[in-house]
Amino acid sequence: MILSERGAIRAAIAHGGFHLYPAGRIIEYIKQSLLGDELKENFDPIRTVEKINSVSFAIDAFSQSVFEEDKSLLCSRLKEMDAEYDLESLFSKIADSIPALAKKYYGIEGFKPSVPRIVEYFFQGYNDLYKDADWFAFNVNNAESKELGVPVGAYYKRDQVSPGMTEFSILHEANHAMQEIASLPPGVHHYVPWLDEGLADIIGRMMIYAITGDEKLLRKIKYFKTEIEVTDSRKISYHFGEQLACLMLMRGRLPLVKALLKARKEHAFEIDWGALAESIKSGIDPHIGIINSYKGTKKDTFQKKIMRDESNFRKEADLNQNDLKVLTMFLACQPPAALPPLEYKTAHFFMEAIKKEHSHFIDPAAIPEGLRHNIAGLQPNSAFPLSELSEGIKKKIEGIETKIAIKESDIPENLISGAEALANKYFIVKKRIGEEILFEPYGGGLPFRLASGEIRCAW
Repeated sequence: MILSERGAIRAAIAHGGFHLYPAGRIIEYIKQSLLGDELKENFDPIRTVEKINSVSFAIDAFSQSVFEEDKSLLCSRLKEMDAEYDLESLFSKIADSIPALAKKYYGIEGFKPSVPRIVEYFFQGYNDLYKDADWFAFNVNNAESKELGVPVGAYYKRDQVSPGMTEFSILHEANHAMQEIASLPPGVHHYVPWLDEGLADIIGRMMIYAITGDEKLLRKIKYFKTEIEVTDSRKISYHFGEQLACLMLMRGRLPLVKALLKARKEHAFEIDWGALAESIKSGIDPHIGIINSYKGTKKDTFQKKIMRDESNFRKEADLNQNDLKVLTMFLACQPPAALPPLEYKTAHFFMEAIKKEHSHFIDPAAIPEGLRHNIAGLQPNSAFPLSELSEGIKKKIEGIETKIAIKESDIPENLISGAEALANKYFIVKKRIGEEILFEPYGGGLPFRLASGEIRCAW
């Protein structure tokens, strides 16, 4: 198949490295700027790059500058991307490994994943009730098949297909099929979003890593979550469920989750699933939360059954170190602080400034007293040029590279207010030495904040 423009752009974004947060919003901005072009046309590197290059970001000079940097990165990646994408071959490479993973994570034997059906809309060829739905994929189970008049299977919307996300989505949708076997009451449409989507997300990620061992792919899948899916309120609700599923797996591990899924098959309508979610979110041990969430008349019997089933499942596979690696990786998804463009550009000015030693100064108080008498021209109330310190003295001042200061007079006038704002957030330290104002980038940890990704640029 040929990728859509949107699918290709998403794949390029999922390599990370963008300034604007969330980077996925660039897709909506391009669509708006192109007067509603939905980017559903076939991807052609030359034509698509020309289309994107025609888009500008006319809010202010700082916003425009950041946008142009991100646009340049996006276009450079699209130029190198192949428009052809063989979803069927990808599926065949993954499919052979899925039955063993179904046994490990859900305790079911002989599982056969559905071959992906690529459609232009849901559910093309059967009904158009969800023609306007913009889902990536949808797994139709037996109960939904009867309700919708659609064959059982996994459906993928063509213009949503995107390299990196599709590898994970195959496993996500397969998880839903596994859940139907392991936990759904027969013939009943019983959907608990936080549980069903949460487990499909985190176990799907564990599965793709177990199959490929590809850490780059795993990071790309995480970028899809943190940069693209966060622009979709429906997917954000999935992230809530994934967080709860991760917490439940960390506290109760796989045997308890399997016991819960088995209990659901028999007691789906006697468990308060909202109360269980709230208890997990509140830090209550899921063993206790499950029992407290049971609203039936035989709580003692239910508790004994959960304990017995968990004990039996402990004889089977549990989470391994790779599973825990994936689990903790996807728990660490705190959104960054999105600074106004002026502040963000000022932050990057300081990052460039600390590379230019000729503009560095140091607070005399940062120099150990025992060394001060060896420095000609050093005055207690005057910032001292770092370039005038001998190499011998520099080596004796521990961490001198983190003590550098930039004079306010060396900051471009249009960035002064940005420096003040960063200082008021304590992202940099503002000092008065004698009659001069200086800013210490490392004092508020600005270089570390940028390096860790905790600071990005707001739209």
